[in-house]
Formats: sequence, C-alpha cells, structure tokens
Amino acid sequence: MIVCAYRALRWAAMAAGVIVVAGVAGAATTDSLDLIPWPKSVEVRDGHLTLADNGRIVAGNENLLPLAKTLADEIRRATGVPMAAAAGQPKPGDVLLAIDSALKDEAYTLEVKDYAVVKGGDYLSVASGTVTLLQALKTAGGTLRLPRLTVTDKPTYPYRGLLIDLARKYHSPGGIKQVVELCRLYKIRYLHIHLSDDQLFMFPSRKFPQLGRGNREFARFDPPSKPRIEPYTREELVELERFSQERGVHLVPEIDMPGHTGRLVGDARETFGFSGSGSTLNIASPKTLEAVTALLNEVLDVFQGSPYAHLGADEVGLGGLEKTPEFKELQKQFPDIKNAHDLYCKFIQDMHAVFAKRGKKMIVCEEGYNPGGVFPLPKDTLIQVWYQGHSPADIVQHGYSIINATWTPLYLVRGDRKSLDFLFDWEVSKFGRERSTAYTSLQDTAKLAGTEVCSWENSESIEIQSLRDRLALVAERSWNPKAGGTLAAFRVRLAHTDAILENLVHPVTIQVQGDLASDENIFEQPLTITLVPKFKDLTIKYTLDNNLPNENWKAYTGPIKVEQTVYLRAGLFDEKGVQQGYLVGSWFRRVVVVKPNLATGKPVTVGPAPDRTDGWFARIAVDGRADDVNAHWASAGPAPQWLQIDLEKVCPIDFINVITYYDGGRYYQLTAEVSADGKTWTKVLDFSKNTVPATASGYSGTFAKTDARYVRINMLKNSANPFVHIVEVIVNQAK
Repeated sequence: MIVCAYRALRWAAMAAGVIVVAGVAGAATTDSLDLIPWPKSVEVRDGHLTLADNGRIVAGNENLLPLAKTLADEIRRATGVPMAAAAGQPKPGDVLLAIDSALKDEAYTLEVKDYAVVKGGDYLSVASGTVTLLQALKTAGGTLRLPRLTVTDKPTYPYRGLLIDLARKYHSPGGIKQVVELCRLYKIRYLHIHLSDDQLFMFPSRKFPQLGRGNREFARFDPPSKPRIEPYTREELVELERFSQERGVHLVPEIDMPGHTGRLVGDARETFGFSGSGSTLNIASPKTLEAVTALLNEVLDVFQGSPYAHLGADEVGLGGLEKTPEFKELQKQFPDIKNAHDLYCKFIQDMHAVFAKRGKKMIVCEEGYNPGGVFPLPKDTLIQVWYQGHSPADIVQHGYSIINATWTPLYLVRGDRKSLDFLFDWEVSKFGRERSTAYTSLQDTAKLAGTEVCSWENSESIEIQSLRDRLALVAERSWNPKAGGTLAAFRVRLAHTDAILENLVHPVTIQVQGDLASDENIFEQPLTITLVPKFKDLTIKYTLDNNLPNENWKAYTGPIKVEQTVYLRAGLFDEKGVQQGYLVGSWFRRVVVVKPNLATGKPVTVGPAPDRTDGWFARIAVDGRADDVNAHWASAGPAPQWLQIDLEKVCPIDFINVITYYDGGRYYQLTAEVSADGKTWTKVLDFSKNTVPATASGYSGTFAKTDARYVRINMLKNSANPFVHIVEVIVNQAK
C-alpha cells in the first residue's frame, strides 16, 4: 500500500463534496466548498468568476499591500498560477482587498461578482478573509476561478492559539515559518513561542549576552538536531515577526519565569539565582527584578505586533527563597509578605506592570491565579488553564478571562496526541486533564477567551506531521462551534485544505509503501520511503538522524528501505548546495513489542511508597512494551524504592533486564534480587555504583541458574531527580 506520509489518501474516496448551506457544512453540491474553519454564513449562487490571465490582488488600502503580496505568493505556490500584487482600483477578474471600518471583532466579508472583494475592519480581519478566498479557489485548465458566493463571517472566540516549544527543541527559523503558514491557513491568530526553559534560552539578549551559553537540547525521545544550540539572532527574530505580521499571525513571546529558568540561573547565577536553586529566579532580589525587567523589555522591543506577552509562571519551586537574606530584607519593606508564595504573587504583579507599560496584556498559567491574596492578580490578565488546579468556573466567577489549554485533548507531547476522532466531539468549553477522558464543562462562557493547542517537547521535524489535522479541527471548534456536519464530511474538507498546506510548506512529497499502524507513522514491518520533488532542476538531499542540513546529508538516488525507527528530514538544494525552500520532516517509529517473558503481565507490588493511580502505576512495567519511554512506572516517593514481580510459580531463571527511563543524560543505580519464598533473597544484578547513562537497552545481566518466584528491583538513585522510573522488566527462564 502506498500512502502519503501526511495525508490519508483514503479520504479521497469521499471527495464528492459537502452540502453548502448558510452557516452549516454538510453534503455535496456540484461545486463543493471545502473550507476550514467553516464560515458563519455562506451563500452560493450559480456560476463562477474566472480570474483574469493577468489578474491581480489589488490592495485598496496601501497598508494592505503586504497582504496582497502574501496572497499572490500563496496562490502561486498552491495552484501554480501566477498573480501580481498591486495598489489601486480593481478590474473585472481581479481580487480587491479593502478596509471597512463598520466591520468589528475580526469580522470580514467575501463577495464574488465581476471581481472578488475581501473586506475587514482591519488588516487581521482582511487576512482571515483572504484565507477563505484561497481555500475557495478552483483550478481548471490552468486558470483560476471562484464560485459566485457571499461569505459573512467572524470568529466565536477571539483567542485561537498554538504553542511550540522552542526552549527544549531547536526549531530553525524556516521551521517556525512553516508553522506560521499552518496557523494562517486555519485562522489561528496567536502563535505562542516558548523561548526559555531549563534546557535552552533562545532570545539573543544584548544586556545579558551570556544567556544561552549552556544551552543543551532536550533529547529524551529523539536525536538532537544540532550539536551546539545558539540563541536566535536578533535579525532572525525580527524577520519572523515581520513574516508573521504580514500573514495576520501574532507571535506571543514567552520568557518563562520565575520557574523553568534553569538557563538563566545556570548561565548568570550571580544575577538571577540564589543558593540551592537550579531553576527558580531569586525574585526577592532587587537586582534580579531589575534584570528581568530589562530582559523583558528587550523581548518586547522585538515582538511589537501582538497585544499579548506570556510570563509562564507555571510549576515554580519556591523552596529556599524564604531563607535568603533578600527575602528577609524585603519583608521589612513589605510586611504583608508572609511566605514565598506571597512573594511569587507580588512578582507577577510587578511583571504585569512591565507589560502594561509597553501596552501589552499579560498571559499567565493558572498557577498565578490567587483569589483573595495579598497581591492579587490584575483582572485584565488572561489565565491559561492547563491542568485544572483551579476550577475554570471559579476563575471566571472572580472576573478573569481564561484560555482552555488543558492537557486533554490540547496537549501534543511526543506520543501523547489525541486522535482526530477523539477531538471531533470536543468543544472549547470542555476542560480536560492529563490521562483522563472526563471533562469539566464551563457553563458561563462569557469570560472564555478561546483555546490553545500546546505542542511540547516536539522536534521541528514532526510539528507539521503532528499538528496539521488536529489544529484544523481545533480551529473550526474555536471559530465556528456550530459548523455541524459529520467527521467524514470534515475529512473531505480537510483533504482539500491539507493539499493546499502541502504545497505551501513542503517542496518534497514523502510517499510510503508499507503498512502504517496509525496517522503517527508507527510501523511494525519494514517500509519503503520515496521522495518526490515538486520542482525541477534541484537535488533532493536527506538525513535519517534528525539533523539539520550538513555535510553528512545524502543525495537521494532512489527509494529508502526502513527497518528501524528513523527521523527523516529532506529538502531541495541547488547545484551549489544551497537549500531552496523549506525542509520536510517526519518520524517513522517502529513499534518494538517485547517477546513474552516470565514477567509479562504478572502481578506487581511496590514500596515503600504506595503505587500510583494516575497512569504511572507499577503494572505498566510488565506490560510487554519497551518502545515507549513515556509509558513507565514512576515512584510516588523518592529513592530508594522497590518494585516486586510475582512470577506466580517457582521457575529457573538466569537473565533480568531492567529498562529504566532514559533521556541521554541521566543514570540510575539499582540492584535486582530473587527469592523462591519471598523471605530469603539472593542478589543477582548489582548496578549500585553505576554512572553510565540509561539507554533503550536497559541495565541487564546473565547469572547462574537460580530458582525464583519473586523478582525485586531495588531502585537506589536517579541522577536527574529524587524519583525512580521503570519502563519494562524482562525476566527470562533458564534453558
């Protein structure tokens, strides 16, 4: 079977179309409209407008000329038909972009008569209208035509966002631009860029040039893309800001603080840290407050277009702050500060003032919500709800606006991605939790600003692969929750818009011969990958190790046989070896099912801490799967902890393999003991002094044949944090 690595071609059989009725997407007409998100009102008349051979995208307002050029370029790349951008008055067969101040709240209209007219109250609204026009275009015999229609449209929720994690996985500027193009295609207004964390600091600070010198990419699940990660240059970020603004997408910058600041503390401890802290700012220090104020102002100097900036403020470890001399001194000035949490709330207030002075509204994660606190969160702060540590209903009742960014179903974290089928029944007012399919429904949605899909810890090479279907559906739910229709009809529309996306962002098509287990490109049997260029006279080069273009990239000469997990990237290069256009990327992950062994599916107990009930429970360590490092037992208490397996009968054994969590850096220390009666134990493995980083192969050993019913794994140390983790335990019977 040959399939596209991105688009499920099985949808093509359903491409008969959809019903076009005002405000509803349903069944087929002769000339179907395949639009996502579906507009609030669509009226279709007989006939078409054929765009002139020398047709133009005309900017009726000079400020719209960048948008006219963007649309003309998109039409060329999506259809192969060139159009010019110009200012002035339209002629028959042209497309006119115009400002109509009577249109408010992102409303736009699209009218197709002798020429097409897209109107909106501002640049962003017109940009939304041009997306609808782009999706409505048809090609016939090398000409472009539009159905004669009238669209009147506006979004239900103003905040429609996507987060990408630039602070754990390096994304090239070109890779970020691909995501911007994806956002534009589905009218996602805000691209939230996570620029700093414990692993990477990616903003090029002039005041603190040492920030980023300790950057190390988070390579837990895939090879790093670059051996040395430098912060972006100021020129790269300014260009990304320009590129995004021209497409009607706001970049929302985030320098996460006061937690998740391992790089700030590690690279400039004297300015940002305090004794005993590795990833929390010294928010009691006036010196630190002055430094972060200067740093945030540098960020806001670059990202000027968005009305929002994000502070993060999530998962903050405040331990040790109260013992600092700065904290005790600050209490003299502010007697209301009773503890470190009070100081945390004051810090958020102070940062809000920094943003407000620059005309920005602040977004914080829900940890910053502190009703009744001494230093209350300003009411114009937008709160991002991600785990429901606070009730969404409680937050809005206290007068705050919120964003639904809850883990289920909006987090895309490595292999944890909800399917399109699962997402189809979701609504923006439904708030979920990690590892749960139960929702909290918000009844009063007046303060529900919208939603955000969060792509955490993912490589640039799989952003489009992971997002392209899911973001389209979330976009429709947040733009027009009453779009209606079936999942099958949505897939028909998605096949059309996804083909546009493919032409916009990928100069190379990936075709796969073989069976994929899911849309995530998981396979069990070997595959054959074929790369097809979309442009002549250029050479395809590729790699299977996730690296960005370098001297080790190979020239493509024919189909690639794949038997193990690969991290594919490919692109087009000219005769001088210069990259032309974007890269294409995809993972193909082979599922490794552990051969059934004595431990598979057997009863397990743990101690001294009790077993967990939240998905990280002990039985996952004997479930017969060793390929998913994220599926593991995680101890509820700090090391030492043990996990014991009951083999249910006495067996002769001579081999044990303990596959722990692995990320390329951490190591575990452990021993393994066996017993026939649960009372007398014999040590058979000893890694108690190990300092070798954990790998997918685990810690294993063969020993003299021993009769045993019970196997106990004593987890003594994890070099990364106090807790211990086991992905799988394998116990083999002696022959």
